[in-house]
Amino acid sequence: MNIIATIGPKTIDKWILKELIEGGVDIIRLNCSHFNKDDFEKVIGNSRDLKRNLHILIDLSGKKIRVSKSLKYIYKVYNNQEIYFCGEDFYSSISFRDMKERRYVPLNIEKKLIERSDIKTISMKDNTMNFEVISVNDGVIKARVIKGGIIREGKGCNIPGLIEEKNYIRKNDVENINFALQNDTDIICQSFVESSDDIKLIKDIIKDKKNKFKIWAKVETVKGIENINEILNEVDTVIIGRGDLVPEAGILEAVRLQDKAIKIIKENNKRVIIATHLLNSMKNGHLATLPEIESIYNFINLGVDGFLLAGETSIGKVPIRTVKFLKSAIEYYNYKDMRG
Repeated sequence: MNIIATIGPKTIDKWILKELIEGGVDIIRLNCSHFNKDDFEKVIGNSRDLKRNLHILIDLSGKKIRVSKSLKYIYKVYNNQEIYFCGEDFYSSISFRDMKERRYVPLNIEKKLIERSDIKTISMKDNTMNFEVISVNDGVIKARVIKGGIIREGKGCNIPGLIEEKNYIRKNDVENINFALQNDTDIICQSFVESSDDIKLIKDIIKDKKNKFKIWAKVETVKGIENINEILNEVDTVIIGRGDLVPEAGILEAVRLQDKAIKIIKENNKRVIIATHLLNSMKNGHLATLPEIESIYNFINLGVDGFLLAGETSIGKVPIRTVKFLKSAIEYYNYKDMRG
């Protein structure tokens, strides 16, 4: 069973990587949503020095909507405050004075995409910040803050009802695929996969290359799970990304959908990895809770093939202890099951 650790500020040093690998990590994940060429190359080099056959997973950003890098300010927003979301093209046309009079937040999409969508809510940061849409006018979303926080460039957004263009791959994903080709990596994972076409686009880019990559799909939307059978025709491993599935589908429906997806994937004799919301308590330095342990136990009984730690190892307070605990839980429940 795989244990995948996302590398971030808390785990980039070589001695911590060594402890993670010795603790049970067999796949290192580099999240391209926070791409840093120097850091990524350092992690790859150190990982290979420590364990030559360690798998390196490059996780592409996919069609994830984020606060644009063109955002000129960092905003702290409060409950019941009004805020305006817009496309990058609209944001570039307004004056600094306009931005100060109204808090405009550009998204990494264009105005026309907002205009043709039916958007009711927006959330950020794995549903820890929430906004209710008041109106949409000329590609600008007027919204009320339901649960506030800090807005800065690059922050991930979930926008149910947004109608995305089909059959395209973003420029940064192409650049990151080329990075994977040029470096010593062996797994490319596309995030926000919603159809088989999302995987075929990647295969077209690497088909003439000598590198032998495994291509995985991360499914984290309702549409992605609805199309799971066609996605399985293109990959042998699916990661269920619960951090985005919850705000995309709602917490009650997300649980049902993940169960449905696991069953379909296993019926097709493919591999499934569970990602995010695994040991959030340990991310904050606390002991694992009973519901977290029970969830891991149930996933093992459903036959999942591994777990992906995200914030627990990238920014968590006790990444090494978290990995060791997850490894011990996997071994304990597998041993108990084998003993009957």
